[in-house]
Amino acid sequence: PQEPIQRWLDYLLVERGLAKNPLEAYRRDLISLTAEMRQLRIRFPARVRLQHLQKYLQRLMKGGASASSQRRRISAIRGFFRFLVQEGLIEANPTDLLVSPRQSKRLPRTLSLDEVNRLIDATEENNPHLGLRDRAIVQLLYSSGMRVSELCGLRRRDFLTDGKYPLVRCVGKGDKVRLIPIGDRAALAVEKYRSQLLEDAPALNDQLFLSATGRKLNRRSVYALLERAAPLAGISQGVNPHLLRHSFATHILENNTEMREISIREGSDPVPADALPHLQHLLGHASIHTTEIYTHVDRKQLKAAHSRHHPRP
Repeated sequence: PQEPIQRWLDYLLVERGLAKNPLEAYRRDLISLTAEMRQLRIRFPARVRLQHLQKYLQRLMKGGASASSQRRRISAIRGFFRFLVQEGLIEANPTDLLVSPRQSKRLPRTLSLDEVNRLIDATEENNPHLGLRDRAIVQLLYSSGMRVSELCGLRRRDFLTDGKYPLVRCVGKGDKVRLIPIGDRAALAVEKYRSQLLEDAPALNDQLFLSATGRKLNRRSVYALLERAAPLAGISQGVNPHLLRHSFATHILENNTEMREISIREGSDPVPADALPHLQHLLGHASIHTTEIYTHVDRKQLKAAHSRHHPRP
């Protein structure tokens, strides 16, 4: 039972950038659920059903668990079983009909452009031997907004520089393939890494980013290199791949809300459109509602523009 729990916690740490305190709380919640299922002689997690979870939560409620504790436990349980389904570890999600109290979404924390630049420089300084690789990783994460799992899955042939724009082809959730335009600085960093470090490396499964031992790079390694570089960049709060993804999306909207040249389609001209559908494509969101959290940038800019230009009496 501990292995699927640890896999989910690793996913939250590396892919979603969750802080250590809530991760530990989720760990305790799931260990508590595991113990409950063991007492009922229900194999965890394969044989857990909705009625088992409801009884477990009812017992906690009768035991005086606070409302916030209940919400956190429900969040942990739902997230865990949703992850198991996505990974193909179980077929059906027993939490589909489990009611969870609605909570307002917190706006994502972002890095400033200056912090991003300092982080890129510190990343290369932190690891002299693999500095070119690490710099290329950070620049590509920030320039593309891709998920860290997508970056780790990149193959050498997915880096495309023979067209008008440098592009990266990545495979997102649901095996959906999308093309993402990247900046010239990120393209140069990747090309420099390829020419100086990757040429002599074994072509293991055609992977673009390799570990020091020549194996496919994993998500935890990317998280670790950012965690080491952040203090060197003078950034006191933790830095993770998901934070770079948030920063990418926020900076895109802050600097070019029209985004008329950002959507690149293979074999066709850029298509003018409003900002959010383009950002949805770049981030690989299945639903526009997931992307809408970034509209706080638009509201902030509108308020600032109104303050500057409105002819107040």
